[in-house]
Amino acid sequence: MPYARLGTLALTMAVAFGLMAASPGLAQVKPPVDMSFEKGKDSPGTVTFSHEKHLAAGNKCTSCHVKIFKMKKGQTGPLTMEKMKAGEQCGACHNGKTVVEGKTPFPVSDTANCTRCHKQ
Repeated sequence: MPYARLGTLALTMAVAFGLMAASPGLAQVKPPVDMSFEKGKDSPGTVTFSHEKHLAAGNKCTSCHVKIFKMKKGQTGPLTMEKMKAGEQCGACHNGKTVVEGKTPFPVSDTANCTRCHKQ
C-alpha cells in the first residue's frame, strides 16, 4: 500500500475514533435561504423564517432538525398556531421557558409578538 494511502487511512481512523477533530472551518455549512409561508385563513400575514437569524442566535441545525421539523419544507405538515401554543413546531422553543445561549426566545402565545413573524 503506498505511503500516501496509509496516511489518509490513519488520518481517517484518528478522526473516526475521536483522537483528532475535524477543522471547524470544514463543518460550516451555508444556511438555507429564508423560507416564506403563505398567509393562512386566520393568519394576520405571511411568515418568513430565517435559518440565518436562528443560527446567529445560537441554535444549531440539530436543535430543530429532525426532532421538531423534517429537513424539507412541507414534510412536517401544516404549521398552526394551535400546535405552536401547545409546545409543538416553533412553540417547542418559543414557549417563554426555553433558554438558548442565555436568552429566552419570545413566546408565540403573546399577541404582542405577532408581527415578529407575521408580515403584512
